[in-house]
Amino acid sequence: MKDTDKNMENIARTDIKIIGFGNKFRCDDGIGPSVIEELEKLDISKNKNIEIIDGSTSGSDLILHLKECPRIIIVDAVDAGQDGGEVICINEKDIEKFIDKKMTSLSLHDLDLGDILKLSRALKIETDITIIGIKPVSIGFGEKLSPEVREKIPEIISRIIQMI
Repeated sequence: MKDTDKNMENIARTDIKIIGFGNKFRCDDGIGPSVIEELEKLDISKNKNIEIIDGSTSGSDLILHLKECPRIIIVDAVDAGQDGGEVICINEKDIEKFIDKKMTSLSLHDLDLGDILKLSRALKIETDITIIGIKPVSIGFGEKLSPEVREKIPEIISRIIQMI
């Protein structure tokens, strides 16, 4: 392989994908896209092989991302038994425990986050996955996050920056 081919391969490769899931029209369920919007303003992917993605409500697309990238950070509205507005970080080794506890993504995805993770295991996809979840306070109709969830955006962004 020529040096220019190697350089093109390195440029095209994505080492980390940060994906925010959620419905921006269901109050706190829009946390994922809201965090993605803030990350885009910071331009953290400028000098790194990082892709920032608004996953909206299409959970099934996650399977494609899992197959293409060695590391994925997911931001979503998640109920894992924590208090409303509380941020949790679920690492790869802890995912099974949370799936067993009936962790639920509250976003209106075509597939639930837990189902997607089970499917990725069944397909033997070996991607390092971290989920940053926050339990919503309100998932009614509306375009604004509750104050309790909105004030957690800097904490979520700080955790993401530490991970990358």
